[in-house]
Amino acid sequence: MESPYFSIIIPALNEEKYISGLLKSLINQTYKEFEVILVDGMSADKTVSVFKKFQNKLPRSQYLVADKKNVSYQRNLGGKKATGKYLIFFDADVKVNPTFLEEVHLASLKQKFSLATTWIEPDSEKTADRIMLLLANIGQEVYKIVNRPFSGGYNTIVTKKVFLRLNGFREMNINEDHDFAIRAFKKKIETIILPEPKVIFSLRRFRSEGTLNVLRKYAHAAIYAMLKGPVIYEMFEYRMGGHVHKRRRKKINFVKINTYIKTIEKLENNLNKLLRV
Repeated sequence: MESPYFSIIIPALNEEKYISGLLKSLINQTYKEFEVILVDGMSADKTVSVFKKFQNKLPRSQYLVADKKNVSYQRNLGGKKATGKYLIFFDADVKVNPTFLEEVHLASLKQKFSLATTWIEPDSEKTADRIMLLLANIGQEVYKIVNRPFSGGYNTIVTKKVFLRLNGFREMNINEDHDFAIRAFKKKIETIILPEPKVIFSLRRFRSEGTLNVLRKYAHAAIYAMLKGPVIYEMFEYRMGGHVHKRRRKKINFVKINTYIKTIEKLENNLNKLLRV
């Protein structure tokens, strides 16, 4: 079988609730010259079983089981196994529109890039989410201007030749994608940023950990990377896997509830007094 143009590599860990969205969007692609490689990090849920259900609609698909739960390690394992000219690294929770691969294919032919990424859009219609990700897209452009290019691990598009030349992603706690693009830049490999097509970016981490908390982590890591270089130590907890993104339950404020009950009782007493008159 002739090698595909794209190899789509998906590192995963306990993603049974999320990965079907991405797989459905890959089935619906208008451009078909691609293979899919799932690299599972020994999931404790049904991630692999969900993937198997889609394999008959994704003829060029396979899964690998990594012996280490690490996103960079898993990406590298899939990248070495891939046969495509271009490798596309997706996170398991993203989605893409039907013409995504067709548009990237055309862009690669026109621009002949070796490394690229795209802008992102949120998985919601909330204005606040759209503004936040618009600012993220602008920030990505700024990083490139100051010679600190960024290619999100949720969507990195790179030729296999360059991937091997860079020895893949370094195993870091966070910012391994930023480090990848900067190492490419030092070897005079430009990161092309495509405003279109966009990847539909999951905000599940923001919902589970809180937007301000996540933004604080990203800012901390970004500033460190700008001033000192790659984040080679665990500066804060940043776990991989679908199982860590449970919606936060609002804490019950018993003081407010008690105040509310007393207010209702007071109103009830006043109403009874009025009725007696």
